[in-house]
Amino acid sequence: MNFQIRPLLLITSIALLSLTQTANANRIAIKMPSEPKLASAPAACKSLDDWNEPTHARRIYGNTWYVGTCGISVVLIATPNGHVLIDSAPQKASEAVRQNILSLGVKLSDIKTILITHEHHDHMGGLASMQAATGAKVLSRSNIVDVLKSGKNDRRDPQFDELSGFDPVANVHAFKDAGTIVIGDKKIQHLPMAGHAPGGSGWTWQECEKSVCKNLVFADSLGSISDATYRYSAPDSLANALRESSQRVAKTACDILITGHGTASDLMARLDGTKPLADTQACVNYAQTGMLRLEDRLKKEMIK
Repeated sequence: MNFQIRPLLLITSIALLSLTQTANANRIAIKMPSEPKLASAPAACKSLDDWNEPTHARRIYGNTWYVGTCGISVVLIATPNGHVLIDSAPQKASEAVRQNILSLGVKLSDIKTILITHEHHDHMGGLASMQAATGAKVLSRSNIVDVLKSGKNDRRDPQFDELSGFDPVANVHAFKDAGTIVIGDKKIQHLPMAGHAPGGSGWTWQECEKSVCKNLVFADSLGSISDATYRYSAPDSLANALRESSQRVAKTACDILITGHGTASDLMARLDGTKPLADTQACVNYAQTGMLRLEDRLKKEMIK
């Protein structure tokens, strides 16, 4: 399998990334997704805020597919050299996510790489079981490798007092921020997006349908949400990181925005065709909303 990550951008050794199969052999083994059969798909979502409620898989654009739940986004990026999964949804939703992947006609073992947006149980609580089912490498920002391996968040996280733990994750490897993951001819760019969580990450890549190509952005949350202890106005808080994350997303080429909680971008309506899928201002608007909420949060903290 032809799997590469730019060596100057990754802490991982070349030996770690070496593969035993040839590219040609792997191209035969890896099956590309096809449209799922909708006859057996669940009815329309009862709640778009339900993290665990199943829904059927959907094509987003090109070879990128939505395989998450009604309330939590999980994305499959398909390549002939091995598929990439971003996030896993909560542990309770693991089986629903796996069934969505299988409904596309691919094998779980076709997933070779798993990425995450951030280290909260609603987005990656099922990561350990997904890694075990696929055998995939989990690529992580270096500052949260220990969190993923231990299954325990720490006080750096604004929501620490309210977070549930998760099963420790195996086969975790660190990369440097702003790196580009290259799998065959697919390039997935990392966007550092700390603020909502210490390890916050956005991801951007390009997909084409015939001659029409779109820039897809899976943006991390820009919510300045915390437990009762944390203060974004504290000198050592993630407030500045959140501002920088917002600015970074706003400057990113963005045709199709994907958010971890679909309600933040009307994702389900856009995937189902009741609202336009593409909007070149979506990332700018998303960033502005995040900044306004942070400034409002800081004002409220000053009053207290």
